[in-house]
Amino acid sequence: MFGPLAATASAADLFAELRNFPGVVLVPPAALLPFSDLDPWRVELNRPRAGTPGPLRGRYLVQYRDPQHGTGSAQIGGTLGRDEFNQTTMTLALRSFKRFPADATYCTENVGGQDDTAPASELFRGLLVGDNDAVAEHVVCCGGHYWSLSWFDVPRDMTYTLVFVGPVADAYSGTISPDNAAQAAAIAQVAAMLTPLE
Repeated sequence: MFGPLAATASAADLFAELRNFPGVVLVPPAALLPFSDLDPWRVELNRPRAGTPGPLRGRYLVQYRDPQHGTGSAQIGGTLGRDEFNQTTMTLALRSFKRFPADATYCTENVGGQDDTAPASELFRGLLVGDNDAVAEHVVCCGGHYWSLSWFDVPRDMTYTLVFVGPVADAYSGTISPDNAAQAAAIAQVAAMLTPLE
């Protein structure tokens, strides 16, 4: 099953769908910000990634939205294995942040990769979610404002991604600055507090 569920579906119904997932599904505990201010509203299972020829087995995504119909949103996703984490880190190094060494702790990129434009995105490496390596990307241009954190959970053999969009991302800074390392670490702390779905 993938795609939006019926508007009348309850959160319990959404999470019931996830209980069939073959890996460990992470969800926020009830009081964890920013999720405590959002409602779960959509679940996707085994949706193919852009550019892949068919269904990618072992992938889930839960989207959360502002219950007051604002533009803030968040999502938690996971994929079996390490391949997606490796692909994410390679893409960030070889395509998105090419001006910096592939192991640089902090990188920026300008609007459209043009030398004469302002920085529009930044990358933070060296983060940890628990004991697991993580990387965060922050984008403030063009397609909107978002923070994205990816990590590979070694004991669970799962790659996870946490994304904050719009006003939810604004709470963690809306500008590009190396000082945002503290904000990236704070998002990693949120990720560390996610718990397995029971």
